[in-house]
Amino acid sequence: MMQYRLLIAKDVLHHLRELERAAATQQRGGLRDRELRALRAGLRAIANGEEAHFEGKRLGFTTHDLSDCAEIKLPVVPEAGGNRELGPSHRLIYREFEPEDGGPPYREVVCFQHRGGNRPFDVAAKRLGRAVGVRRQALKAFGATSDIAPIRQALPPDLRKALAAASDVAHPRGAANSRPSYGGSAPRTSDHAPGREL
Repeated sequence: MMQYRLLIAKDVLHHLRELERAAATQQRGGLRDRELRALRAGLRAIANGEEAHFEGKRLGFTTHDLSDCAEIKLPVVPEAGGNRELGPSHRLIYREFEPEDGGPPYREVVCFQHRGGNRPFDVAAKRLGRAVGVRRQALKAFGATSDIAPIRQALPPDLRKALAAASDVAHPRGAANSRPSYGGSAPRTSDHAPGREL
C-alpha cells in the first residue's frame, strides 16, 4: 500500500482545529463530532492510499478547471431528496505531487466542505486561484495510482519553495501543529511542511 505525506492547507487545518474544539464541547455524535470523524477518516484514507474505500473520483473541467484534483465523498449528514438517499454529504478535495527528495509522494488537502451548491468545487477553485472558464496550463504529469486518484504532477514552484524553507527550520518538538492529534494511526501533516497557506 502506498503511503503519502500530507500537506494540509492552512484553511483546512484551521477548520480541523475548530471542529476539534467544537466536538470537545458537544455530546458524542453531534454534528461537529461527526464532521471531525469524517475529516479524520478522509485524511487517513488519502495518507494511506485507501481512497478506493470511499466513493470518489478524479475531477475535471466544469465551471473551473480542477483536473489536477480528486475528491472523496464522506458521510456526515444523512440527506434525502424525494424518496431516495442523496449519498455522502461532504467532499474532501486533494491533489498529488511527485517528491523531489526521494521520499513518498505528497498529497495536498485543498478543502473539506458540504456538497451543497457545488461549494467544495467553488472553494477549491478559489483556494487554488482558478478562474471561471479558464483551462489550466498543462503541467508535467507522472500518471495516477488509480482511476479515482488525482494525476500526480511535479511540485509547483510555490510549494517547492515552502517545503525548502520549512526544511531549513529545526523540528518544533511540542509545537501546537507539529503533530496534530488525529487519533489512532491517523496521518499527520508533513514533517517538512506542517501546513500551507493558500
